[in-house]
Amino acid sequence: MFLSSPKQELHSRAAGKRRRGTAAVELAVIAPLLCLLFVGISELSRGIEAKVTLSDAVRKGSRTGIQRDKGNTDIFNDVVNIMRDSGYDSTKFNPAPPGTTSGPANIGSVTITVTDPNGTTLSDALGAPPDSQVSVQVSIPVSSVKWVFSVFLKQSMIESETVVMLKQ
Repeated sequence: MFLSSPKQELHSRAAGKRRRGTAAVELAVIAPLLCLLFVGISELSRGIEAKVTLSDAVRKGSRTGIQRDKGNTDIFNDVVNIMRDSGYDSTKFNPAPPGTTSGPANIGSVTITVTDPNGTTLSDALGAPPDSQVSVQVSIPVSSVKWVFSVFLKQSMIESETVVMLKQ
């Protein structure tokens, strides 16, 4: 059997304590970087989630707008309903209804453009002739999307792509 000397035992205990101290220092150095990485990933994924929600709202609004018996108010209501279903209440998304001017209480916007086959812009999708283009665009401020701070989301507004469909 191997017997160790008291001097060797003291040396191995001291080395174990030093290693635990080293691990604590390494954790203290790495932890802020890991937290920053986690916050960045969270903020970026929240922005991407908002972009997908805006695209869903625009698609639904465009599909509503191409129906014969639907107008700008129906498009607007469908867009707002999709946003509400996704968690954007009136404190995060509260656009002005079509035909009204935007005020300080309004957050975000819904832009509906209807163009007839001759290229003339119409005021409402309800009376548009067949083959008219209906385009819908939705934007929301980054402040309605972010959780922590906007280092990772530099823009002031997040906008959806404009979806254009032909009126039936």
